[in-house]
Amino acid sequence: RRAMEMARELHGCGRTLPRTFDFVSEGMRYEALLEQLGPIDVPGYQELRDKVMRLKDHASADGFPTGPSHNDFFPLNFLVIEDGTIELIDWEYAGMSDVASDFGTMVVCTQMTPAHGEEALGYYFGRTPTDAERRHFWAYVVFAGWCWYVWALLKEAEGDDVGEWLFIYYRHAAAYVDQLLEAYERGSAPVLTGVLAGSKES
Repeated sequence: RRAMEMARELHGCGRTLPRTFDFVSEGMRYEALLEQLGPIDVPGYQELRDKVMRLKDHASADGFPTGPSHNDFFPLNFLVIEDGTIELIDWEYAGMSDVASDFGTMVVCTQMTPAHGEEALGYYFGRTPTDAERRHFWAYVVFAGWCWYVWALLKEAEGDDVGEWLFIYYRHAAAYVDQLLEAYERGSAPVLTGVLAGSKES
């Protein structure tokens, strides 16, 4: 609860950061670097990419604001002070971003189930989110997953071993993209039935 309230406070603080950060643009930057090493010969890659781009068009049309965002918003970057205060550390990716970006990172990196993610959204808004808010914020789970999936493919191509994280990032993009595209195209609430193996409830 406190983490999501902290995200809301950050996004509404009124500060302007000198850079912008967008998951899809960043993913495309990693993609360009990956293509310099050779063709991206990964089964299903282009199909997923095309769906992510369609979803991005929908999300951009929503008109949600940008605000100062951490963009690496998950528990490893929460420093708990002795008095119980939580401070954010490691601002490497911070920038002006869509306000849904930190939620996307949080869901992906903690492997939240849909139920837990919905609970976190309620804490962020301090109320039950609207269908439009739910669509938009869950779209950023897809964008965060896709961005770091492409980053992981690049790291693997460069000889690094990212371990299970490549699959974790991939499945957060792939598990939700169809459900969210359908929700946008119908103008309805997303039905997030793609339960992820290994997801955590807490």
